[in-house]
Amino acid sequence: MRGEPLKASRVSITVVVDNVIDIFLQDQHPIRYPRPGRCSSLLAEQGLSIWIEIEGPGRSGSCRILYDFGRGGPALRRNLEILEIDPRRADYLILSHGHIDHYGGLTGLLEDKSVCAPLVVHPRAFGSRAIRQPDGSMAGPWSIFQDEIESLMSQPLLPALSPRQIGSGVWISGFIPRSSTLDPLFSAAVRKEGDDWVADQFEDDLSIFIRLEKAGLVIITGCCHAGVINTLRAASTLFPGEPIFALIGGFHLNFVPSEAVKRIINEIDKHQPGLLVPLHCTGAAAQNLLRQHFKERCPYTTVGMNISVP
Repeated sequence: MRGEPLKASRVSITVVVDNVIDIFLQDQHPIRYPRPGRCSSLLAEQGLSIWIEIEGPGRSGSCRILYDFGRGGPALRRNLEILEIDPRRADYLILSHGHIDHYGGLTGLLEDKSVCAPLVVHPRAFGSRAIRQPDGSMAGPWSIFQDEIESLMSQPLLPALSPRQIGSGVWISGFIPRSSTLDPLFSAAVRKEGDDWVADQFEDDLSIFIRLEKAGLVIITGCCHAGVINTLRAASTLFPGEPIFALIGGFHLNFVPSEAVKRIINEIDKHQPGLLVPLHCTGAAAQNLLRQHFKERCPYTTVGMNISVP
């Protein structure tokens, strides 16, 4: 990219909310795990929230991001307190997509008016959504409406329809094109359009791309409804030739048959990621297959883990 901006010099990523907690894991560079004691009271829930701190060249131009907000129970606030993360320091709030296990804690966070960062979001994140069950019933619906969120905010919404830079080396993916035939469709997901429930295309799925001076690209995903392969391709298209240092987040492989997961793993391997951190909706079975293939490059995950580079 011509006239490309400076890259980040350092990134620290902390998992605030996730489905699993384990306080007995051993640190392995560049990962530090929570320890028994204060962290024994961390909470897990079916949701995701990640705190990201980025420093620009020469440790200047810092950018702090709270990416997703859990399901809306006590986990987000409690874990932020235990991990000594002050959301009032956030420069940006980013919503990966409009599912309740990602936006559920947003309203409570905004209601006390102390968190005043702008919200980066794709406009299609708003509305009503549900999951159609095999028996025809629906889980949900869950709704998030733009006017309600805006009424709680002192900063404007920042729409992210296409790639958008928000800091030194920090980009929001915008809409991620679908080209891979390996990435599974979440066919049970539906959204309300007028009076009808229609198949959800997840145009709002947003990932974060961080360009590090010495390490390469760090890709952070929410649920990766656009697909893991599509997301890797989008990052590589935006920053051709840059190595993938880490892929971190939910990969949404929890209901994907093992043979299909293995084909996806082989395609991921072609991008030669240095580190994979499968969270949230990846699912235990897919996590096991990823660890079998990538071995020490795919560590165990938990609420409270921190990844710091360099």
